[in-house]
Amino acid sequence: MKRITAIILSVLTVLLSFSFCQTAFALKTTDVARTQIGTSDTYYEFNAETKTLTISGSGAIPNMLNDDTSQPWSSWRSDGSIDNVVIEEGITAVGNYVLYQVSAESVQLPSTLKKIGNYAFAYNSKVKSYDVPFGVEMIGVSAFENCISMTEVTLPDTVSTISKNAFKQCYKLESVRIPYSVTSMGNYAFHRCSELSCVEFESLSTAVKIGSYAFMACPKLEEVSVPLNATLNSYTFGYDDSKKKYDGFAMNVYSGSDALSYAMAKGFEYNMLDKFPLNLGIMNYNEFIEETINYEYIYSFIPSASMKYNIYSVGDVDLTAVLYENEAELITSDDISKDNLNFCLSYELEAGREYTVSVKSVRSEGEYGVVVYPDVINSFDIKGSLSFNAADGVLNDGGIRVFEITDEMLEGFILTIDFEGGYKDKIYYENKFFDNRQIEIADTQSKNPLTCGNNSCFVSIGEVLSAFDVFIEHSYEEEVIPYTVDDDGYSVFTCVLCKDTYKGNFVPTPAVTVSGKAVLMEKPDGSHEHNIPYPYATFFANDRTYYIDAEGNFSVNTFDDLDLVFENENGRDVSVHIDVDSEDVDFGFIAFEGYDFNKDNYVNAKDFAIFLKEKQNKYGEDYWKYAINFV
Repeated sequence: MKRITAIILSVLTVLLSFSFCQTAFALKTTDVARTQIGTSDTYYEFNAETKTLTISGSGAIPNMLNDDTSQPWSSWRSDGSIDNVVIEEGITAVGNYVLYQVSAESVQLPSTLKKIGNYAFAYNSKVKSYDVPFGVEMIGVSAFENCISMTEVTLPDTVSTISKNAFKQCYKLESVRIPYSVTSMGNYAFHRCSELSCVEFESLSTAVKIGSYAFMACPKLEEVSVPLNATLNSYTFGYDDSKKKYDGFAMNVYSGSDALSYAMAKGFEYNMLDKFPLNLGIMNYNEFIEETINYEYIYSFIPSASMKYNIYSVGDVDLTAVLYENEAELITSDDISKDNLNFCLSYELEAGREYTVSVKSVRSEGEYGVVVYPDVINSFDIKGSLSFNAADGVLNDGGIRVFEITDEMLEGFILTIDFEGGYKDKIYYENKFFDNRQIEIADTQSKNPLTCGNNSCFVSIGEVLSAFDVFIEHSYEEEVIPYTVDDDGYSVFTCVLCKDTYKGNFVPTPAVTVSGKAVLMEKPDGSHEHNIPYPYATFFANDRTYYIDAEGNFSVNTFDDLDLVFENENGRDVSVHIDVDSEDVDFGFIAFEGYDFNKDNYVNAKDFAIFLKEKQNKYGEDYWKYAINFV
């Protein structure tokens, strides 16, 4: 009996498990139309066929919580419904928990991104590689925690903060390169990255605070070179979760550094470093203080291609530098200019050879940086645009409207620079000394004035120019045209820059219209039975001249009572007085004598002769048929 009961329970367990699995892994099979996320300017949509979740809009995707209410895709984020996530251009921040537990296979990030929030991508089980775009400055708490398939991540030289737990338990992550821009790494930042075997700091002079347990439980990390100005905390390197040291773990450190003190205090093997390696485009920040003002710092560079390079410094410290190959002095540099205390060593270097640079302070304290670039810049592109109203331009002495474009306006513009040898680098625009030349806004408006619509302005790096878009919106000046007795009032709007015009703000004239019809008088008593149109008169209204049309119609506008004088071409003139109020007036018919061509107050043979000679072709043969009534 017990055996039968056990079999029944086993069957029920299987059935229940099957039922649970069917429910848990029910895929989302319907599309989701573009839907606003909260009250933000961001939106999401889902394509069930391609399994693509797309987030678009502008600004930051708002912070969410780990629940159905705030994360719209929470109920179908991990069941296989979503294979791809596309975050479109215009998004500046991925808020907290936005893609938490979303088991997509690929995540596409925009170049406009600045911030990655807490748990934003945490607990993704499928994405193998993340390329964090240039411009991201902060990686939030646990942002990539437990991304168990991640084998590599690329961090840009704009990241300053890697928060606590940011890459915790990314078990398959094999290596990480810490950008020179990073100044803070939180506790447990790379905790339990069990496959992590290589941690490379781009700059070995940078000042970075590395939190407690940051690289704890990374058993394959057997050696690490730590920057001179790095600050270490408890169990930063070389320990497992039980706080036991890893056998054979070694550190490469500089004299006087916190890393040396850490290694000595913990009893780790260490090797002394005496040079800072230079790599293309990597800024190596350091400082001279009172205690080190007489120090000599040595930098080493091994070029991968033979060409001319510029090794130079930035900052406010008065420096001198000497370039050596082995122990042979090649070139020296003191102040770049009278106003610039830095150095620049320009020299043809051969691939594969090691060159060293000695840097000393001229009794000057402060921070400085050293960087190397190829000398030749092939070209560069600019990401960024400006817009103005046409009225923002100021007329110069030549009558050209010039728009002031300042360095502050270009803050955030990204320059992608293509150097000789195939090296590329991205930097933010800044008016500064760069690679032995100046980055600045090029003045081209004097020769190519801007106009409304799309324009190109330029940035120069030395002699190399690149364009960025400038859009000018129309700005209109208004000229008011008041109404008259005959015409409606309106405004003429004229663009101050391109002179485009349009009319608007129409104001109907309040004038009253007086109209009527001129007809041919058929009998001396003034009768006009057939109402034959009579267009052969001109009339005057208060010193204004008007004409009767071919159908005999006439009309005139007036503000006041009206005296009309009709100058008859073929007989006596006619005068009428019309009283008006606020309503239009239909005067009706006015009959005109039409046969006294010589205007002698008689209709006779003379008039008939004139008709035959001068009028018949114009008026027609039938015109004379009522003249007999006036003879």
